[in-house]
Amino acid sequence: MAKNNQPKERPESYYIKGIQDGTIRVSSLAKETILDVVEVLYAEGSSTVQIAQLLGRNDRSVRRYLKVIRARNAVEPSAQRAKEIVGELIQKANSSYSTLRRLAQSKDGSVGEKVQAEYAAWRVYREFVTALQSLGYLPQEPQEIVGDVFHHSMGADGGRSFLEMKESLREITQVTREAGTFDEGTAQGVKALEEKIQRAELDSEVKKLQAEVNNSREQKEEPHE
Repeated sequence: MAKNNQPKERPESYYIKGIQDGTIRVSSLAKETILDVVEVLYAEGSSTVQIAQLLGRNDRSVRRYLKVIRARNAVEPSAQRAKEIVGELIQKANSSYSTLRRLAQSKDGSVGEKVQAEYAAWRVYREFVTALQSLGYLPQEPQEIVGDVFHHSMGADGGRSFLEMKESLREITQVTREAGTFDEGTAQGVKALEEKIQRAELDSEVKKLQAEVNNSREQKEEPHE
């Protein structure tokens, strides 16, 4: 039986190119390498018929390869794996949000582009919160969560007040209208940010009122000497 002399640690693209230009025979490849090639081709959008033609196999054989690939890629439910994926989700969401916020505050770019970046940052955070809620990492209370996220990301730690942010939006609207750049995209971005501020402001007022009620209740319940 002939030894397998194919190079080790070659990328799948090496074998795909070799098969395409005829410098590599499929019959000389190990089964695992063929499976790797099929997996890449299928992931890139090639149909089973196209893969079969490239490999000189029939459609049924390629379907068997895919069945083996699905089996070897199967993942058992794991609490630790779930935590790792959520951790990665949080890292990527924070990275995307921070990048968009920097773009929104950059000196470069038009006012409309900055508004769009701000709106995109808000959507990233909103969808991030929704994802955590669906996974059970946050309670199903959108208003409270949105207000809290907004407070920590923009209103706390010396951030701008609600009044200042409203004034900034008014200035953006006025400047873009005067410059003739107030298009539909800018209008949608401004509207979304206005709604965001209103919700966060309302949530802040409710929390203040709740704190006052709790404080008053605690004072009444204190024993008198």
